[in-house]
Amino acid sequence: MDRICGAVLNKIHALSPAGRYVIIDEDEFLDAFPQGSDRSFEALKRSLTHLCKEGYIDVKYSRGEMYCVAPLKKYVEEIPEEEPEQTTRFRLDPVFLSAFVGGALGSLIISLIFAFI
Repeated sequence: MDRICGAVLNKIHALSPAGRYVIIDEDEFLDAFPQGSDRSFEALKRSLTHLCKEGYIDVKYSRGEMYCVAPLKKYVEEIPEEEPEQTTRFRLDPVFLSAFVGGALGSLIISLIFAFI
């Protein structure tokens, strides 16, 4: 959720309890916009549409500069859970180790046989 949507949602929650409709003027929404953001009708319309689609608000009607909206749920920022670090310990496979030792021992025996002959 961007800053404008968060500001609009906070403004709606400040004026009305959850589930109750309240009539809000466009200027009240534009005053709630964060500093440095685009204070335009298009930005307000975009944020109200996004909040309605996500299920945060319900827009009963919008006529001219008046909006009848009701907050449905609060925005809770999802904090990604950190996965515990998995320490990988080097483990030797016993079958691999016995095959390696057997091959080395066989090579040593053959080398000794050819060395003495």
